[in-house]
Amino acid sequence: MRLKQIKIINFGQFSNKTFDLPSDQLDVFFGANEAGKSTTVAFIKQILFGFHLRSNSSPFFEDYTPLAHVSPMGGSLVFTAADGEYEYELERLYAKGDKTKCGILTVKKDGQVVPESVFFDQIQNIDGSFYADSFIFNQEMLGQVTSLSQADLLERIYYLGAANSSQLLQLRDDFAKDAGKLFKKTGKKPEVNRLLKQMTDDREHLTATQAEFSDYEQLDQKFSAQKEILQEKQSILAKLQKQEQSLRDLQKELGNYQNLLDLQKQVKDVAFDGENYQRAQDIMAQGRNLQKTIESLKEQLTELTDSSEDLTAAKELIQQKPQLLQWQAEYKACLQKGKQLKQEKEQLLTLTPDIEPLLGYDQAQIKQLQNDYLALPKQVDSAPQVNNTNNKFWYAAGAVFAVIGLIIIITMGMVGVAALSAGFIFLIIGYSKANQQKASNASILQKQQLAQSKREDFKQKYGLNSDTLDLNNVLTNLGQYHLKESAEADNNEQINEINQEVAQLSTAVQNTLKQPVENDFTAVLTALDEVANHVDSIQASQQKKASLTASLKQDEQDLKELGLKLKTIFAQANVENMAGYDELYQESLRQAKIKTQVNTLKESLGQDLAQLKELNASELLQKLHKLDQQMEAATSEISTAQQELAQLQVKLNNLADSTAVFQAKQDLANTETNFINSSKEYLADLLASTWISRSLDIASNERFPKMIAAAQEYFALLTGGRYTGIDLAKKLTVIRHDGKKREVKYLSRGTAEQLYFVLKLAFIEQIKDKINLPILIDDSFVNFDDRRVSYIEKLLKRISENNQVLIFTAQEKLVDQLQIEPLTFTKGTQNA
Repeated sequence: MRLKQIKIINFGQFSNKTFDLPSDQLDVFFGANEAGKSTTVAFIKQILFGFHLRSNSSPFFEDYTPLAHVSPMGGSLVFTAADGEYEYELERLYAKGDKTKCGILTVKKDGQVVPESVFFDQIQNIDGSFYADSFIFNQEMLGQVTSLSQADLLERIYYLGAANSSQLLQLRDDFAKDAGKLFKKTGKKPEVNRLLKQMTDDREHLTATQAEFSDYEQLDQKFSAQKEILQEKQSILAKLQKQEQSLRDLQKELGNYQNLLDLQKQVKDVAFDGENYQRAQDIMAQGRNLQKTIESLKEQLTELTDSSEDLTAAKELIQQKPQLLQWQAEYKACLQKGKQLKQEKEQLLTLTPDIEPLLGYDQAQIKQLQNDYLALPKQVDSAPQVNNTNNKFWYAAGAVFAVIGLIIIITMGMVGVAALSAGFIFLIIGYSKANQQKASNASILQKQQLAQSKREDFKQKYGLNSDTLDLNNVLTNLGQYHLKESAEADNNEQINEINQEVAQLSTAVQNTLKQPVENDFTAVLTALDEVANHVDSIQASQQKKASLTASLKQDEQDLKELGLKLKTIFAQANVENMAGYDELYQESLRQAKIKTQVNTLKESLGQDLAQLKELNASELLQKLHKLDQQMEAATSEISTAQQELAQLQVKLNNLADSTAVFQAKQDLANTETNFINSSKEYLADLLASTWISRSLDIASNERFPKMIAAAQEYFALLTGGRYTGIDLAKKLTVIRHDGKKREVKYLSRGTAEQLYFVLKLAFIEQIKDKINLPILIDDSFVNFDDRRVSYIEKLLKRISENNQVLIFTAQEKLVDQLQIEPLTFTKGTQNA
C-alpha cells in the first residue's frame, strides 16, 4: 500500500490540514520541534487502528484530543494498491458521546463504501501494536533493541508465514495452556492427576460398601414386620377418630340449631327503597359541595379589591412602546453615525493637514485666499552659470591671434596687422559676453528674491507653504470637512429631539405609575412593561369578579332546586330528615343480615335438622368420653411400635443398602469415564499445540534466515564494514570484522540504534509480500553523526524501492543531504 494523501480534520494541534505526498517511495516532512511531526505519525497510526489507546502499552503518546475543543476528531488517509489498480480511502471520526472510543471507521474502495475487511485483509489483519513495533521508528523505540530475541522475531514472522497464522498462534497457546491445566507430572490439582487419585479411593469405598450390604438385608426383614404391626394399630386409631369426628360434628350443629331458633324470633318486615335512599345521599353530597363552593366564591369576592380604575391613559402609553423602540433604534444609529462623522473629520485632518488653518474662514476669506495664491509669481529659474569655458575661448583666441599678428609684423611687416586686429576683436567679444552674463544673473537673482518675499508673506498670512500647496485639493477637502460638520450638527439635533421625546414619555409613565422613572430607554421600557402588567392585573381582576358573581348566582339557584328534590324523597320514605332516613337504612341492613344467617344455618344443617330436634345432649357427651378412652389406649400402643421401628431404622441407616452399593459402583464408573475423557482431551490439546507449532515452523523458517542475512548485510553497510554478523539466540550479540562478539550493552548508542534499524528494516523487507505499509521514521537520527547519516541514506533509498518511507525530521542538514523537496510544518500555523 502506498500513502498518497493525509487529510487531518481535527487531531491534536491540527485542524483542516492536508498533505499530498509527491512520491510513493521516499518523502520528507520537515519542521521545528513541537511543529507537529510526531502528531502526524500518531495520526497515521490511529486512523488505521483507532483512537484512545492510552489503556494499551505503547512506546509513544497516544492521546491527541484536539487542543481547540472542536469536533469531530479524526480525518482520512488515501492509499493506492502496490499495483496501482485500486485506491482506498480510510476515514475515522470520533465525536463526544460516541459509544466506540476507537472512532467510526469508513473504508472506500475507488469511492465506494466497502467492509473494513476488504482493506485489512490486504495487510493480514495486523493490529496497531504490530504496526507500531514493526513500521514506526522513534527515539524511545530505538532503546528496545536489547530486548529482541529469535523467539520474538519468529513470533512476528508467524503472523505472515501461514494463512490465518495470528489465529493459529492463539490456538497453539490456548491448546498448550489447556493441556497444562489437565495434567502435570508432579501435580495434584490438574484434572487428570485428581481423577487418578479419585479412582483408587472409589474402588476402596465400593469394597467396604458391599460387605455392609449383607447385614443390611437381615435387619431389613425385621423392619418390614414391625412396620406391618404399626400400620394395623394406626388403622384402628383412624376408625375411632372418624367416629369421634362424627359425634363432634353433631355437637357443633346442636349449637347452630339453637342459634337458628333465636334468629327466627328476630325476623320482621321493613319498607325501604334503596334507589331513593341513594338518590337522597347523592343530593346531600351535591348540596354540601355547592355550599362549600358558594362559601368559597363569597370569600374570593370579598378578597377582590375595587377595580374600577380608568385604564385609558395607561393603554395609550402601552401603545407607544413600538414608537419608543423605534426612537431607541434611531438613537443608536445616530450615535454610530456621530462616531463615524468624527472619525471621517479626523481622517480628513490627518490626510490634509493644510485645511486645519482654514477651518474658521468664511466664503470671502476663501475667495481672497484663492486670489492671493493665483497672484503669487511663478517660480523663477536659477541664474545660469557663467560659461567661463566659452569666455576663455574668446580670450584665448584673441591672445593667439594677437601674438601671431605681432610675430608676422616683426617678420613680414604690415601683413600681420590683420591677424593682430582679429586678436583684438576676439578679446573685445569675450569681454562683452562676460559683462552680459553678469547682468543677466543679477536680474534673475533680483526676481527670485522678490518671488520668495511674496511667498513668505503668503505663508505668514495663511500659515500655508505655497511651494507644496495643492490649493484645489485643500479647498475640496475643506468643503468635505464642512459637510461633515453640518451632518454632525444635524445628527446632534436629531439626538436632542429623540431625547426630548423620550423625556416626555418618561414623564407620562412616571405620572401613571406614581413613581420616579429615569430618563433612558431601558428604564422607560421597563416602566412601560410595569404599566402593561398593571393594566393586565386590573383587567384580570375585573374579569374574575364578573365570573365569580355569575357562578355564585348559578350555584345558589342550583342549591334551592336540590332542597326541593330532597324534601320530595323524604316525604315518599315517610321520614323528616336524612338522619331518620339513615336509621331506616340501618334497620333494613340488620333484617337482611338476619335473614341471610337463617338461610345459611338451614343449608348447613341440611338433613340433620330433623335429627337435631330430637337429640339429647347428655347421651352425646357419654359417647364422646368412651371414644376418648379407646383412642388414648390405641395411641399408646402406636407410640411403642414407632419407637421399636425407629431403632431398627437407625441400625439400617448405619449400614450400606443396595442404593449405596449401586451409587458406589456408579461413582467409580463415572470417575473412570471422566479419567478417560480428560486423558483424551489432554492428549488432543498437547498434540494440537505441537502440530500447530510444527506447521508454523515449516511455514516461517524460510523467512527467518533470509531476514538475518539481510540484517547482517544492512548492518555492515551502516557501520562501514566494522560489524559483519548478528547472532540472535537467547541474548542478542554482534560480530566484528575481526570475528569477535560483543553484547549490545557494550555498543555505543549510535551503533545500537543502527542495529535496531537494520533488524526492523530487514524484518519489513521479508514481510513485504504480505504487508506493505509506509515506514514512519520520526527524528530517529539525532544520535547519528554525518557518516552514519550518509550510510542510512543509502539504505533508506534501497528500502524505498519496495516500501514507502516517510521521514519526519527537524534536521536541515539531513533534508539537504537527501536532496528531496520536503513537506514543511510551520509552528503556530497548523490550521489550513
